[in-house]
Parts: sequence; C-alpha cells; structure tokens
Amino acid sequence: MSLKVKDTLTMEYIEEFNLIAGKNGLNNKITTVGILDHELIENQMDIFVEGEFVISTLSLARNDVNLVFDAIKSLIETKAAALAIKSFYYSSLPEEIIDYADKKNFPIFFFHPSIFIENIIKTIFSGIKTKSLHDIHEAKIETLFSGSLNPYTVNEIAMELNANFFENASAAYCQEIRYTSPDNIIRLVEKYLRLTTSNIHHGVFKFRKGILIIFSYSDKIIKNSKQDQVHLDLKYLFHSLRIEFSDFITGLSSYENNISHLDIAIKESYYAFESALIEENNFLEFESSGLYQLIFPISENPWAEKFARKLIDPILEYDKKYNSNLYQTGKLYFSNGCNTMQVAKELFQHKNTILYRIRKIKELIGPFKSDYDFHEQLSVAIKIYEGQKNSI
Repeated sequence: MSLKVKDTLTMEYIEEFNLIAGKNGLNNKITTVGILDHELIENQMDIFVEGEFVISTLSLARNDVNLVFDAIKSLIETKAAALAIKSFYYSSLPEEIIDYADKKNFPIFFFHPSIFIENIIKTIFSGIKTKSLHDIHEAKIETLFSGSLNPYTVNEIAMELNANFFENASAAYCQEIRYTSPDNIIRLVEKYLRLTTSNIHHGVFKFRKGILIIFSYSDKIIKNSKQDQVHLDLKYLFHSLRIEFSDFITGLSSYENNISHLDIAIKESYYAFESALIEENNFLEFESSGLYQLIFPISENPWAEKFARKLIDPILEYDKKYNSNLYQTGKLYFSNGCNTMQVAKELFQHKNTILYRIRKIKELIGPFKSDYDFHEQLSVAIKIYEGQKNSI
C-alpha cells in the first residue's frame, strides 16, 4: 500500500486545502513532493517525476495564465500526483483548465497564503515514511503468516518488528465489523504508538483488513495466569484506544512460551478470527474453536478442497437447479447439534421439512456406511467449505 492523494486530506495543514478540480484522481499515488517555481519559464518541466505532489505559488506566471495551463499539461504528462497552489497570485483558474484537469483526473488544490509550504512538504514526507513503515511491517507479518520458517528466522523477524519483545508471546487479530478502509486501521495503529501508556514490549500492526496485536511477556514479571494476563491487556488496549470491543471481531491465539513461535501465534489468532466469523461470534480463542483448529491450517490443501467439493458441490447444484435451501439447512443442522426442531424454528419451517431435506442431502451425496459416517463427513466438509469461503 502506498500513500494516495486522498490519504493526505486528513493530515495537518492539508485538511484545509480546497479541491477545485480532478476529484476522480484522488487515488493517485504519491512518491515524493516538489516545488514548481522557475521551471515555469525555463522549460524545465521534465524534472518532475511520476507520483510527485507539486506545490507552487505560481508567482512567475502571475501575469500569464497560459503558462499555468502549459505547466499543468506537463505535470499530467509526467503523471504527477497532484498540484497545490498557494492562493496568493491566483485564487481561481479558468474553466478551461479546470475541465482539462477533471478530464485527466488530475487533482488541483488551493490553500491559504498563511500556510507555509515547508510545513506541507514535511507533513507529506512524514506520511510517505509512515505508510512505507506500515508496508514493511505488514510484509514481515505476511512472511510469518504464509511462510514455513525455521525458529531462528522467526525470531529475527520478531525482533525486526519490535526489538523490545520479551521471550513469551500471544497474538490477537481484530477486524472492524463494519470495515471502511485501511486508513482507519492505520489511524488506530498510529494512535496506539502515540499513547504514553503504551507498553513497549507489545506491538500493534496493520495486517490485511485488521489490526494484529502482539503481546509479549517475561516469566519474571507476569502477575496473573498467562491467558488471564492477555485478556486483561487486550481489554486495556481497547480502552486506551477508546474503541468498543463489540465493534470488532477478535481472534486470540494460545500462549506461546517462545518468541520463535510467533508465527504460530499469528496464524492461530487469524484462524480464530475466521472461525468467529463463521460462528457469528465477536470473540473466539483458537483453543475454543473446535475442529476449526485443524480445518483452517489445511483448508487450502488440495486434498481437503477435493474432499469438501465432492460432498458440497452436488448440494449447491441442486439448490441452484431447484431454488431450494438444502445447503443452508445442512449448515444449520450441524451448527445446532443436529437439533431439527431448532433448525425448523430458525428457518420458519416444519420439523418434517427439515428431516426431508437432510434425507435428500444424504441421497445426493451418499451412500454412507451409517448415519454417523454421514454426519461426520458432511459436517467436516461444510467446515472446510466455509473456511475456504471466508478466507481472505
């Protein structure tokens, strides 16, 4: 992820900018910041690069708006990210220029003369650096999550994420129920980093569409039982950030006695989160996620996928062909402990209708050695299928 023009609009100083053209170009990526001055009259517009956020007073073009138009055309040609104009000599631009910028999706802003250009540059460069740091951290976490690493490498990456990590660790993965954008995630991470009460031995990072929290502990200083301490610290962190626990879906790993197993803790927290999604819970610990402790680690294995699709596909095809509801019935049947009365209640159907649907499923995907065999195989297949469907 890189810094986009729209990402700067909530930053200090830039939040006061007035967008006059190119609103469809707010996703343009910013790679650097530059000042447009003498280049206007010295035919040096080629010094600007792709992704450059350009700032100018247009002082050298104050008596010739055509120079402004030529400069904007050159910036668009070099794929600059945007242009911000200090409204000292110009407080508006001709419609012709605005229409052209709109057509080319090139954002143009005006800002008040009281705002110093140096402050704008500092703010944007800080934003680029911050975004890059989040990108680096997320890439390292992705390596821990996706790779098959030896303990030494895991320990090295852990120390790169936070040199203050203690020897023991636990992880929590939290994602907003109403996910909006990665910007909100980064704001929460930044907010944690600014807290004077934040624990330097813990870490909060952006990961995928959520927040990864890594708690680390020393056996010498932990006061409560290990998992109780993690629960307390998780609640305290949410309280410190002034966010509601109920607004997030959270998965919590088991407690690892060695930081070189941090990759396992991260995976467990994410798998617990995915299990919570399926079970429609706000919070779930990996060790309480039942069969999903096995399902998620193997869900992308081709043998697991083949097993699940062999049983699930005929049911889905039947539902599509006859506009029926066999799969949903089967899913609820197992999630309710095979209680047909409860399933009937949830689907507003008669109990006999539910029994008929379960028999129909068995006919479609059978034969089975016994009812127990049918229940065992289909329940596992549904969990694998749901795990693959919810995987991000």
